[in-house]
Amino acid sequence: MKSDCVIALDAGSGAGRSAIFDLEGNLLSSAAQDWAPHTPEDEPLGSEFDPQEMWAALCRTTRQAMEQASIDPQSVRAISTTSQRDGVVFLDADGHEILCSTNRDARGVLHAEDIARDFGETIYRITGRWPLGLDALERLWWFRLHRPEAYRRIAHVLMISDWLTYRLSGEVCSEPTNASSSMLFDVIHCQWSSELCDLLDFSAQLYPPCYPPGTKVGTLTPQAAAALGLPEGIPVAVGAADSQAACLGCAAFEDGETTVIAGTTMPVQMVLSRPIFGALHRLHLGAYVLPNQWVLESNAGLAGIAFRWFCEAFVGIGMADYHRLEDEMQDAKPGEVLAAMGPQVADFRELAFPPKSTFVFPFLGLTERPLTRGSFGRAILENVAYAARGNVEQLAKISGQEVSSLNLCGGLARSSLFVQIVADVCQRKVHMPRVREASSLGAAICAAVGAGAYSTLPSAAKAMVHWEPVVEPNPANARAYRGLYRKWTRLFEQARGL
Repeated sequence: MKSDCVIALDAGSGAGRSAIFDLEGNLLSSAAQDWAPHTPEDEPLGSEFDPQEMWAALCRTTRQAMEQASIDPQSVRAISTTSQRDGVVFLDADGHEILCSTNRDARGVLHAEDIARDFGETIYRITGRWPLGLDALERLWWFRLHRPEAYRRIAHVLMISDWLTYRLSGEVCSEPTNASSSMLFDVIHCQWSSELCDLLDFSAQLYPPCYPPGTKVGTLTPQAAAALGLPEGIPVAVGAADSQAACLGCAAFEDGETTVIAGTTMPVQMVLSRPIFGALHRLHLGAYVLPNQWVLESNAGLAGIAFRWFCEAFVGIGMADYHRLEDEMQDAKPGEVLAAMGPQVADFRELAFPPKSTFVFPFLGLTERPLTRGSFGRAILENVAYAARGNVEQLAKISGQEVSSLNLCGGLARSSLFVQIVADVCQRKVHMPRVREASSLGAAICAAVGAGAYSTLPSAAKAMVHWEPVVEPNPANARAYRGLYRKWTRLFEQARGL
């Protein structure tokens, strides 16, 4: 007989995923489907997704995951959601989607400078974010100016994970972690900001009730149940934004505990017991999954996507090709090639597009050993690790917290070589959850609490998060990487001007 289980739906930047966990945190099955946003013909800065396509994709992956693990639908105790941050959905009064935008939607950039000039300091004081044009606030602003008829029809502002909760249960609601990426949310008092509503002339009626992650807000509707292949009436619990869900999936609750989420992009989040605002606006402050806790975020931007590009361009697109490249990279030595490519050290004061890529390597033919495909692949992984170190050090400096070890999760953490490189470059112990896709596990933890299997998120995480052996820095490599990291920081700055 199959044990009770919970389902996590994850609407990521490049794919949708359905993951099924038992109540001990063991991953029973998962299925994913790639997707890509589209650019509206009349708005080249926009980035939107089709709600019917995204919902249908998650229904398919849920059915696939259940079939793969022979899950009895009656054994599903609850379902919850997570998603990319910054993406937003506008609903009309009848619950129909007016806008479904992704975290790449940049149409608000047109007005960011004016908003920052007139309201920037107030917005930052309330939300912990500086206006750059990529948040829900600026999209509302853009709609009010450029699509006034559509703007007047907006009845609800939801983040993408909130929209999934609505699709599952019919309940219009939100939760603090994703709401705090909207730049409309009072991050200190953990509520939608009435002050910003008055200041920016937005209606407070746009913002839904806000509940803590893990709260049961409804049950699966008959329509959603039929689409997913599940019984109606299954509890639906609010989840968390993907990065905070990943921290939860690493059981990160201690003050100063820092998690590197090495996925397509690489957020680096530090848990705090008090809010910290940097005077220079370099970092983001966000709500965390527990009351009276926050996350201070630095972010390396593009990470896993850079390595994926290299492997698919020069090796192949299958898992066997990744394994082949991993073997080749193992044979390369630290620093044979130095790359500045994609990831960077966050500075949220300005909109920084990724610097042009550059490689530095010894003149071909004069090296002690020939450079190989593995040399260049390793350089890209080292480059990601250097960016991780830069962002960790920035968090430590601004927070005043000592970072003695790191949690590491995300797709890149499946590479044992990358994990060792991170430990060596950052010169810190690395802790890895057994489930590398920790965002899905975080959403599953929320579902387990919503089902009543655990009373709190910490007690659920204690039972459901399991760890791999700790990875210690290799002393010889750590010494080599000290100098290489200094060279990378110089190369990174030079690449900005290319």
